[in-house]
Amino acid sequence: MSFEINRGLFALDTIDHHAILGIPLTIANRGIRKRYLKIAPRLHPDTCAAETPTGKEYAKDLMSKLVNPAYALLSNDGKRAEHEVVLRVLQGRLAEKPNAIPLKSSMARKLLKEADFKGAYTKLVEQITKIQYEDLTKTLAAIATLSELNLVYLIRSGQAGQTIGSAQRSGTQRNAQRSTTSSRPAAPRPAAAPSPAPEPTSPPTNPGVSFIERALQRATELVDKGQLSMAVQELKDAVKQDGSNAACHALLGRVYLLQKQTTLAKVHLNRALALEPGHPIATAAKQQLDKQTGGATKGTASGSRSRSQGSKSSSNKQSGGKTKGNNKSDGGFLGGLFGGRKK
Repeated sequence: MSFEINRGLFALDTIDHHAILGIPLTIANRGIRKRYLKIAPRLHPDTCAAETPTGKEYAKDLMSKLVNPAYALLSNDGKRAEHEVVLRVLQGRLAEKPNAIPLKSSMARKLLKEADFKGAYTKLVEQITKIQYEDLTKTLAAIATLSELNLVYLIRSGQAGQTIGSAQRSGTQRNAQRSTTSSRPAAPRPAAAPSPAPEPTSPPTNPGVSFIERALQRATELVDKGQLSMAVQELKDAVKQDGSNAACHALLGRVYLLQKQTTLAKVHLNRALALEPGHPIATAAKQQLDKQTGGATKGTASGSRSRSQGSKSSSNKQSGGKTKGNNKSDGGFLGGLFGGRKK
């Protein structure tokens, strides 16, 4: 059974795992498991509200093809962090063009204008999740509405200068730094001694070389040594410094491709090509990515799948049971978001 949702983040070829589980983008880890345990009995064939074999089979498919994959990703710290990278890239683009995506839900349109958008967002999500899996005939519509709310939250928080998944980690890092500093014993004051002769100073870093150039150079050297994780960190720092640098996105996409993280590779390679069409590193890596994935990668509820070269009906047969994003082109905005799609 195929589940197709074409609203909210799904319309941007991004599986909205938060909407599937009915949890806000700001939820803590413990809340993810708590919500999953509430959903599971409602979709289990022995305990769900469905009375017919068809209804029970539908509930089973919802659980296996939507809920379980969403929980598996969000409950894994590493995979959730990767998903947050995708959301942050989307957030940056959406903040620039907040009205580019049409909203069908009156709730989402209202949230777009709310002064206290955070409080309103939390209340609206709670309101929908109470009924999300009660009437299974309305479950997909509820997921679509939640995804539109998530889309609006990304827009509003991006305009406010807040990024998804970064605030809590930044606070944790600051606390760790303060703890380390406070527990470190004070260095003893050295005894007075005659002033030594001044030592020759090291030559300063070449002022003509920017932070970005040094990061690219270091990352390239790390890739040559096979130290891919360290190269990723160098490039992530560079992207934070200058998110519109095509070379940083291109090299970061290439490193993710070497790590076989195709989703993140796609995000950064398409971003590089959107910033600088024909960029040699991005172009070569994108061609390699398309060969590995059989074409432009596309999010589904059970993972990425190849875009079929056959007819639409043949494609639907091959992708049975997968959640699909919007297959229609959305003009300049979607092209600018991920650098265009292959037809």
